[in-house]
Amino acid sequence: MTQRNYEEVLEEFLAAREWEDALEVNEEEGKVVLSTSITVSEQPGCRLIVEAFNESRLVDVCIYYTLKCKSSKHAEMCVLLNELNCRSNYGKFQCFREGGHVRWMHRVDFDGSSPTGQSIEFIVGPAWNIAGHFAEPIAAVALTKQTAVEALKEFDEAQQNESPAAPSDL
Repeated sequence: MTQRNYEEVLEEFLAAREWEDALEVNEEEGKVVLSTSITVSEQPGCRLIVEAFNESRLVDVCIYYTLKCKSSKHAEMCVLLNELNCRSNYGKFQCFREGGHVRWMHRVDFDGSSPTGQSIEFIVGPAWNIAGHFAEPIAAVALTKQTAVEALKEFDEAQQNESPAAPSDL
């Protein structure tokens, strides 16, 4: 099986999305990077970064929120993100003590396969959805005095109110 160069794959992804972003190609490291601004749950300026490594066949997809967690809230954010990671089996949320950056990240190993632009979309699309789905409790803990338990309780109640009622005669 011929392995495709990730520059081609990411160009396909960009074309399918009709984005005009430039790729950063580092031939020395065998890496191709897409870094673009996206809006996550009404938060403009979030960063989507796709790093694809031609030799190892790894692709990392990261979404960085624009908000930063206050250092005084770092431990509380870790409690929240741990719970969110338990609720999702796709990727992981992280908070960095240095700088307070909060991100969602997922790594895929395409060794032995020939990914396409659609393969990248199958990572980015769900990532964007997950990042948006949990944006409110993350913002609440990062920027307010709310605890992880309080933010999750509020989030769960809001989700319950949005869900359609189950038929009573089942």
